[in-house]
Amino acid sequence: MLDAKLVQCIVSRAEAFTGKVLRVTVIENPVAGGFTRKREAAQNRRWLAEALERADALPVRTASCEVTVLQTKAAGHAQVLARDVIKAALADDSPNVLYLIVGAGGDGTSLEIQTELAHAYLEEGLVKIPDRICILRLPLGTGNDGSDGRTLDATLRLLTEKSRIARRRAVRVFPNGGGNKPWYAFNIASVGIDAFITHMTNRVKKIFPGDFYKIWVDLACLFYNRLYKVGELGVRAYLDGKEIINHRERMVLYVMGESGHRTYGSNQKILPDDDNVCGVREMPLIKKLSMRPRFKNGTHRPFSEVLLYTADRLVLDYANPILVQLDGETHRLDAASFPLTMELTEPFISVLSRT
Repeated sequence: MLDAKLVQCIVSRAEAFTGKVLRVTVIENPVAGGFTRKREAAQNRRWLAEALERADALPVRTASCEVTVLQTKAAGHAQVLARDVIKAALADDSPNVLYLIVGAGGDGTSLEIQTELAHAYLEEGLVKIPDRICILRLPLGTGNDGSDGRTLDATLRLLTEKSRIARRRAVRVFPNGGGNKPWYAFNIASVGIDAFITHMTNRVKKIFPGDFYKIWVDLACLFYNRLYKVGELGVRAYLDGKEIINHRERMVLYVMGESGHRTYGSNQKILPDDDNVCGVREMPLIKKLSMRPRFKNGTHRPFSEVLLYTADRLVLDYANPILVQLDGETHRLDAASFPLTMELTEPFISVLSRT
């Protein structure tokens, strides 16, 4: 469990929180790999000690700083705890107050916290949330693609080095044209083989904790087509209200990120530059196997099977069963789920940023 006094010492020195009455809630997943895997836990303790040493050399910048550490007890609990913070933040009329939620877990913990913020802001119209609540996403899970740094060291430097508060968007996903309650992703939403890999990885992790994503990348190349028939995917893409792409092809993968420069599957560089959409056409097995390293290191743009472009809205049409994934959470879709809309929301998640 993270020590509240240690967190207070580091957070109170953050330049981004200068003059704030800061109320910090750490939502900690005690079974996250960053706590339970011995080697990673030891390294994280060293990085925390180094951050504390850097913080001791800095002045206290907050007007005040209170820290509470809470632990999740089951799936979905982080979302409940986040709702409690939202209620407290909106009821607090103290001048210069800011509530900081520190997500101390993996991508699942981060997804739950941010989903609750999305429900409150986008669906309930609680417009004060971006000004009252900021989040810090610690990389203490397996993939850590949705965190504020690839390592705990990089994330803690947002507190001990120059940073500011910025706002990020979400990818909102509507099954069946928007008639149902939306899902949200804050890193990447995708349909196809990646969602299958994520789904199978999650199933194995429930039995054998660890990072099995890379293993399922290999297995998916061999078995995905046998389990999920790859049919023609219709795609209409829009930017600023104008249709920019309209195609129907056999696609094995389609991805929309909150922005470009996004990774998934423990640092697979699927969106390697400013473009936030990637589509991959179906290809022979040998080609799939040969292109795996390209998606890992982000050098897949030159291939004819790959589409990379920028859009703020996608409308997908498909007739076969397929999986969708949102920051590591998967759902099964069928023909009745389509058309499926993926779209960028307005910026509303307050986070720490170097730029």
